[in-house]
Amino acid sequence: MTMQESTITQFEGAPRPPEPVPLERADDLGIVQVLDRDGLPNGNHPDPMLDRSVVVKMYETMVMVAELDRIGWQLQRSGRLEFWIPSRGQEAAHVASTAALDPSDWIFLADREPGSFIWRGAQLTQMFAQFFGRRDEPLKGRRLPLLLGDRRLNIVPCTTQVGSYLPHAAGAAWAAKLQGDDTRFIVYFGDGATSRGEFHSALNFAGIHRPPVVFFCQNNGWAVSTPNDRQTASDTFAEKADAYKVRSVRVDGNDPLAVFAATTAALEAMPQEGATLIEAVTYRLGFHTSSDNPDLYRSEEEVANWKRWDPLDRTRGYLMHREWWSDEQDEALRESCVQQLRAAISAAEQLPKEGPEAQFVDVFEASNWMLDDQQQVLLDDLAGSGAS
Repeated sequence: MTMQESTITQFEGAPRPPEPVPLERADDLGIVQVLDRDGLPNGNHPDPMLDRSVVVKMYETMVMVAELDRIGWQLQRSGRLEFWIPSRGQEAAHVASTAALDPSDWIFLADREPGSFIWRGAQLTQMFAQFFGRRDEPLKGRRLPLLLGDRRLNIVPCTTQVGSYLPHAAGAAWAAKLQGDDTRFIVYFGDGATSRGEFHSALNFAGIHRPPVVFFCQNNGWAVSTPNDRQTASDTFAEKADAYKVRSVRVDGNDPLAVFAATTAALEAMPQEGATLIEAVTYRLGFHTSSDNPDLYRSEEEVANWKRWDPLDRTRGYLMHREWWSDEQDEALRESCVQQLRAAISAAEQLPKEGPEAQFVDVFEASNWMLDDQQQVLLDDLAGSGAS
C-alpha cells in the first residue's frame, strides 16, 4: 500500500463526560465557602468582614493576574515567549492565601502563582525580565517563564520536578521553629504532586515535628490530563493528612474570602497544631501549559460549568454588593492593568541577555578548572562556527 492509498486518522482524544462542579455542593462535601456563585455571602462560613482595602487589593491583584495571563499567552503564541503556564481560574486561591500572610513569612511557589509575586510588591518589568530570560532579574534569566522567585521578597522559586520541594518547605519551617522565631511558611502545589513520595515524606515529617507550614494544594481537577479519580482513590486530598495527624481543611478555591479565612485559621493554629494541609478546590480554565491541548481530555461543557464559578466574577459581585466597586472602576482597572503590562513588556525587552558562557557561572561558589575548560571549549566552538 502506498502512502497515497493509506488512510491516516488523526487522534482527536476522548474527553470524559463533565463532572459536577463540587462547589455547588460545598456544604455536603465539607468545603468551606463564604460566597455563592453570584458573590453574595450565602455560603456555609461567615463573612470574615475584611477591610475594604484588603478585598479591593485582592481583586485588583486577581485582575492583574488575569490580564497578565491573557497577554502572556499572546506573547507565547506570537513567538516572543518560549513557554507559558496559564493560571486563569486559579487567581483567588493563591492571591487570597498570600494576602493572609505577613511580609516576613516565606513562600515556596509552584508555577501558577504570579499573584503571590505581585502581592509582595514585585515590579512587572522584573517579572517580564524573567519571562524573556534577561539577566537583570533575580534568577538571571535561567528559568522557564513563571518559575519565579526572589529572596528579597521571601519567595523561593519552585523546581520543575513536581512536588520535589515540599520536604524543603517543611524543613525550612522546622529550622525556624528550632531557632525560636515566629516565621511561618506556605508551600503551593497541585493535586498531581500528592502522588509523589515527597508529598508523603513532607506530611509525615510535619506530623512528627509540627513545623509552622501551610501545605496549600491547588486541586484544579487535572494533573495535566489525569483527572482526580485517576489520581487517587481517596474522596479528597485533604483527608490524606489524617494518616500523618496533620490538620486539614477543604476550601472553595474560587472564593477569596473563604481562602483568606482558611489560611488565617491555619496560621493561627500553628503554635499548637503545627502544619495544616489546605485543599483548595478550584479549576484551571485554560491550558495546562502552552504545550497542552485540553480539548483531548476534557469537554467544553465542563469548562463552561466551572466558568460560572469564576473567582473574578464572584469577587466583583461581592464588591458590588458591599457598594465598594462600580462598573466604571472596573473598566478603569482593566485599562490600567493593560497599560502597565505593555510598559513592562517594552522595558523588559530592552534589557540585555546573558551570553552562552553564563551557564558556567554560579554552578559552585567559586569556579574550578573543569568548568573553566568547558567554558573555553564552548566559546572556541562558537567562535569557529561564527555564532555569537
